[in-house]
Amino acid sequence: MKQNKTLSLQKYRILVGLLVFVFSLLSLRLIDLQLVRGQEFFELSEDNKSFQEITARRRGVFLDRYGEAIAFNAPTYFLRDATKLFASATRISAPEALAFATTATGSSELVIGMERSYPYGTSFAHTLGYTSSVSVEDLQAEPDLLPSDSIGKFGLEKSFEKRVRGKTGVTRYTINAQGRRLAVEQSIVGESGQTIKTSLDPYLSSMATEIMGDLEGSVIISDPKTGQILTLISSPSFDPNLFSKTGLDAKAEKERREAVRSIVSHPKNLFFNRAIAGAYPPGSVFKLVTAVAGIETGAITATTTVEDTGVLSVNDFDFANWYYSQYGRTEGTLSLQRALARSNDIYFYKAAEAIGPDRLAEFARLFGYGERTKVELSGEAAGLVPDPKWKEQQLGERWFLGNTYHFGIGQGLLLVTPLQVSQMTASIANKGVHCPPTVLQTNQQCEGLGVRQATLDLVLDGMLDACSSGGTAFPLFAYNQTHRQPELGGFEAVKLGAIACKTGTAEFGGNTENGHKKTHAWFTAVVGTKSIRAALETAVATATDSAEVTLHTKWQAQVQAHGLPDTLAFTVLVESDEVEPFREGSRDAAPVVAKLLEWMEAGTGEGDK
Repeated sequence: MKQNKTLSLQKYRILVGLLVFVFSLLSLRLIDLQLVRGQEFFELSEDNKSFQEITARRRGVFLDRYGEAIAFNAPTYFLRDATKLFASATRISAPEALAFATTATGSSELVIGMERSYPYGTSFAHTLGYTSSVSVEDLQAEPDLLPSDSIGKFGLEKSFEKRVRGKTGVTRYTINAQGRRLAVEQSIVGESGQTIKTSLDPYLSSMATEIMGDLEGSVIISDPKTGQILTLISSPSFDPNLFSKTGLDAKAEKERREAVRSIVSHPKNLFFNRAIAGAYPPGSVFKLVTAVAGIETGAITATTTVEDTGVLSVNDFDFANWYYSQYGRTEGTLSLQRALARSNDIYFYKAAEAIGPDRLAEFARLFGYGERTKVELSGEAAGLVPDPKWKEQQLGERWFLGNTYHFGIGQGLLLVTPLQVSQMTASIANKGVHCPPTVLQTNQQCEGLGVRQATLDLVLDGMLDACSSGGTAFPLFAYNQTHRQPELGGFEAVKLGAIACKTGTAEFGGNTENGHKKTHAWFTAVVGTKSIRAALETAVATATDSAEVTLHTKWQAQVQAHGLPDTLAFTVLVESDEVEPFREGSRDAAPVVAKLLEWMEAGTGEGDK
């Protein structure tokens, strides 16, 4: 019995000890929670009562040369349950959003988002580019980005991403234990990105896009006095709006993805910016450089003549004139002005021989060939200006006379971009003053090339003749018949509205089955806008209130309000394709400018809307 009492007492003492130990631990924990870490847990509990929502960045707007938006943030509308923290949202149309705002009841709320909009679509796809959702790589590269962000992926949207991105806003809600939003505690409005003013003309660009259609190539229109680009299109193009759409329903999103896939896999490489990234042999448009180099080096003069024999033979190689190859005819004795008008290969073979390849390369580089123009777009090609040293170092081959002949007519190893050709033409039109190409409304640092005025006068006279009866650019003969005053010198004639030009048909690649090389078509020109501006003034003065609103009437109103450069430089490239492997400058590229001028002056021509 005594032993049983002893065991019971021991059990009692153990139980009491355990109880004391447990209550001691609980007391210590309570002291820690209430006294030692009370404030910390109070703050955590307060945080659990709040929810922070990030509002989208407001990207800066891109404006055209007339101050109108050509890339902006279009509102999108969604409905969601206002009481729930993570409620799904349903996209609705603008009319539905307006109806909801006027009759809203219950727990639903209207949420307004933003998506990038490009009203001129394909015309500015390669220049403005587009925005799209951030990738994992983007997030890793820039900690400032959020998974919900959209950023510039192409064109100016990419080039000026940091400037137009903007800053996010924040809205802080009070929520209950079930995650329902009870009230707004704090709202911080985000900051909009910068507005970027471009030099682009959406009306000229839209018309150029319409005229090019499915042709592969490029159209560039610029102001020689400033370097500002009004039109820089690559054709064919794509709709950048497809990449920026968000919050679509399942069916619409499927259609969008299919459209994007068709763009990405398109056989004509729609993303390729032919205006700045394509490197091509320039063909006869390069003869303008050969002409300047010949006069400036003293290799030829205005009175130097060459007999067109149809073919020059060097050892076992023949170098023919295009006119002889096509029609079996020669053109007699030519001076430089006539050789430019007729684009005579024999003359420029001999001129290049007299100049020499090293000096010719110097003048090519003087006009900007062989290096990037540094326009505000990524992906620009530098092209290639060959010379004997380069050929020996890179190809391990000697330079031959035939290389010089090809160089003089823009063939052989020489490669250029359409923007470089445009830059050359603008420098000639600006009397030897080079203003770097830009797609922004900005003051450029222009510099003289050191070419004598007399040289440029002679070259421009030859270009005027090329676009007049007897030249090579037959689609422009009628234009100069109306606008050129023959008694005037080149620059004065252009100032009053004439067009001065150079055609080019550039061979490339190997021989086809019939023994000929495929050809791209070039056309580059400068035209005075005095008569165009006069025609627009007349149209505005005689317009009635009931007149139809077209692309041209919109353009003429903007030109009347903001002006048009006194002179415009045009450069057109039309690539060879499967339909037409042998493109010609006069037949395929010159008509693009002829149609543009017809539309600018009279509002007629294909594509107006």
